[in-house]
Amino acid sequence: MNVLKIALIGKTGCGKSATGNTIFGRKEFESKASAKSITQSCSKAQYYVDGRSIAVVDTPGLYDSSLSNDEVCDEITKCISVLAPGPHVFLLVIQIGLFTAEEKDTVEYIKKVFGKGAEKYIMILFTRGDDLEEEERPIEDYIKNAEPALKKLVADCGNRFHVFNNRQKERTQVTELLQKINQMVEENGGSFYTNEMLQEAEAAIKKEKERIMREKEEEIRNEREQTEKIYQQQVDNMKQQGESMKQFIQELQQKHAQENEKMMKRFEEQARQQAEENRVHWVALCTKCAI
Repeated sequence: MNVLKIALIGKTGCGKSATGNTIFGRKEFESKASAKSITQSCSKAQYYVDGRSIAVVDTPGLYDSSLSNDEVCDEITKCISVLAPGPHVFLLVIQIGLFTAEEKDTVEYIKKVFGKGAEKYIMILFTRGDDLEEEERPIEDYIKNAEPALKKLVADCGNRFHVFNNRQKERTQVTELLQKINQMVEENGGSFYTNEMLQEAEAAIKKEKERIMREKEEEIRNEREQTEKIYQQQVDNMKQQGESMKQFIQELQQKHAQENEKMMKRFEEQARQQAEENRVHWVALCTKCAI
């Protein structure tokens, strides 16, 4: 095995980028405290650690990233090709302390995206190990007394875990992590998580989607019929409005014609009256002249 390939995954703010920097002992990934994911797309770095070439891919944060879940999923799957033929390990980065509802379902989420076989490639990496150091508390004790959901998560990952203090310059924690990863790789027969596995996972997802769609066939048909009914009602209303508007315009034109007719009659009547008055005045004038 020439290059050890690592994919970092976890929710936004868990310390993925800082973990990558700790592994290399230098700044390779942008890392700062933020509620918004700093990593928007897969970012790869490769460097020698303890005389061994290590490739690390940092991925966008799960769940609360500014990217949509589909976009995050697409970016994480890209790490497979970036680390072609695939990563030896998915390091699931989780902070010591608050264990969120989303993180409880992380392994299931990964299995949905990458397939059930992906779980044997997952190792949990706890960050903020300095919190435990201040309490002089080993990570094993922390897990032993953790809530059931965290214990289950660790168990689902084959009880593979490590803890990092990202502020610590001591390289022992990195060496120990790499030793654990090497052991896991040996247990997996030196295999990678490959694109073929991803394709199998996607095929399984597609098959399940088709099954669900078949089950929902009647529901979909009913909803389509309801949508069509609403649409037809809207069309009929528009037609009725169109007929009403057409009738309104016709009535307006008729009213306008009637008003024009009345106006002409009024002018004609006024002209007649004026003509009659002028005639009376003319007759009177002529009679006076004759006298």
